[in-house]
Amino acid sequence: MELYLYSFTFKRGGAGFAADKFKILAKKLKFEPVLGISQDNASSFQFFKRLISFFLSKFLVDNNPIKHSLNLFSCNSVLKAFKDTEALHHIHWINNDTLSIFDFNKIPKGAIITLHDEWLYCGAEHCYDVNDNFFYFINGYKFFKKEWNGFNWNYIIWKIKFNKLSKRRDLIFTVPSNWMLERAKKSLILKNADVRLLPNPIDTKLFRPMKDEKRFFDIDRTQFEFGKDEFIICFGAIVGINNYYKGSKLLEEAMNILRNSIDKEKSKKIKILTFGGKKEEASIKNGFETFSIGHINKPQQLVTLYSNVDCVIVPSLVESFGQVAAEALACETPVICFDCSGLRDIVKDGVTGLLAKKYDANDLALKIEIMFKKDALERLQLGQNGRKHIVKNFSFEVIQNKYGDILNDALILARDSK
Repeated sequence: MELYLYSFTFKRGGAGFAADKFKILAKKLKFEPVLGISQDNASSFQFFKRLISFFLSKFLVDNNPIKHSLNLFSCNSVLKAFKDTEALHHIHWINNDTLSIFDFNKIPKGAIITLHDEWLYCGAEHCYDVNDNFFYFINGYKFFKKEWNGFNWNYIIWKIKFNKLSKRRDLIFTVPSNWMLERAKKSLILKNADVRLLPNPIDTKLFRPMKDEKRFFDIDRTQFEFGKDEFIICFGAIVGINNYYKGSKLLEEAMNILRNSIDKEKSKKIKILTFGGKKEEASIKNGFETFSIGHINKPQQLVTLYSNVDCVIVPSLVESFGQVAAEALACETPVICFDCSGLRDIVKDGVTGLLAKKYDANDLALKIEIMFKKDALERLQLGQNGRKHIVKNFSFEVIQNKYGDILNDALILARDSK
């Protein structure tokens, strides 16, 4: 049967890469053809529409530094594909004006909508403000809120989504983590909807341990070599390490605390490798020698990187899933992160890595120190546990079975809704 998959892009970003993997799974499930609809080759006019939405979004200041999307316009190729009522439709990340909020009523019956962040059940923000305890996505957004300045797009966008989606019973929604499942089911928009857990698939045949005895890296013509007794910490984000919610500021604070808590001679053994930001020359930051690789586009280079560091730190304030953490564990490298959001599904404290108290830089520093003091065999055990956990819960084979069940249910729903 014909299957359409929709995403702003299939070529970059966590959501885009995840959507592309579901294309692979759909083909394994014998769907034919599998058609990807995106803006990867969109016209300049479509880009102009995106600019209008982006400009208008700046009239709201709500103190939440995360990306905001209005989605005032649709990509014509999406609306054209929606007219194929004989096919199944799987909608992924449709922001950047891939699908307009005004066209949500045109989503075909029986469609699957996968949430890669919180935008669908929130206002204009892609992640609800971690410092806000009003939980408007649960209780309903207000038009007047003194803490927000300018035009209240959060209320307008939320209200339109609520009107278009809250009463639809002919759609299946999926989320990648138990944390998002709980929040989505509590939200006013989706509380009566069919919301299911469907984690992002991890290619455990690609992401596997590839240890190099010399600990030599050659990534994008940048070479690094480390001694066996050095402790290498890796921190990175596919979309850029300077993203507020990726927690770079808390990591910097934790490293400053760590510098003052351990012996100076021992601290010289600690090296930091970062990726996702700008490529820079080696330097001393927070008292530790730091190497910046820059953006990594080839998965095999990530495998090399994850496999040859001692731990990966994911200090994110929010992760809908935790792609970096999952890939690192698949390569048998333990992970340190905060005890929050979707990362709880990935990292099991003391089993596959270490969990720090939520947003606590002091505890994050303590967990890094604990990992540093473990011997190589202890870290290897954490890594091996981590790979077993990823293979058991997030491998292609496991997620393919879950995806197949959801596609079958969507097919039945589409037929019954006609």
